[in-house]
Amino acid sequence: MGGGLVSKVIAIIPARGGSKRLMRKNIHPVWSKPMIFWAIKAAQHSFLIDDVWVTTEDEEIKTIALSYGAKVHDRDPSLSKDKVYKMEAIRSCYSHIKEEEGYDTEDIVISLQANSPQITSQLLDDAINCFKTNERNELISVGSNLMQNAAFRIMKSWYVFQKDLSVKTGVFVCDLIDVHSKEDVEEIERLGVNVE
Repeated sequence: MGGGLVSKVIAIIPARGGSKRLMRKNIHPVWSKPMIFWAIKAAQHSFLIDDVWVTTEDEEIKTIALSYGAKVHDRDPSLSKDKVYKMEAIRSCYSHIKEEEGYDTEDIVISLQANSPQITSQLLDDAINCFKTNERNELISVGSNLMQNAAFRIMKSWYVFQKDLSVKTGVFVCDLIDVHSKEDVEEIERLGVNVE
């Protein structure tokens, strides 16, 4: 471990205020809660995740995230535009965490999507254990069709800043709906509440 610090598993939930297909998507109600609640809850109930952060430029999302017990990174609005990659926001947030709280070279960082409300703490713990057991640098969530569903991306801390092609990458199969429309919300609602 680097610098005598204690390594952590840190979940970062990127949640910008803007969205085109489903307005205010990240806090759109699902099962009577703002959608982001389910990601925060899953991370908080995990046995393996130490810290839960939300990175946002939006004051309403910030207030909601704080009310559910997440820490909040005040994202630069320039990192919340349509054409900005999610990883830019993750890098900015993790850099903030390093400055504010210190970090260890053995940290694990999870980019956890706010609009996959079916996520559970059990899925996250199973994925983290898979990541560790198989000694990956990165592990991404995929559906049973082996296509990426973007629910989460687990990385070693130094890999957060990697900009070249991935090496030692694995996948974790979990069929989760990536919510982008009212039709997606209706389908999730039909499937029943996430009651882990």
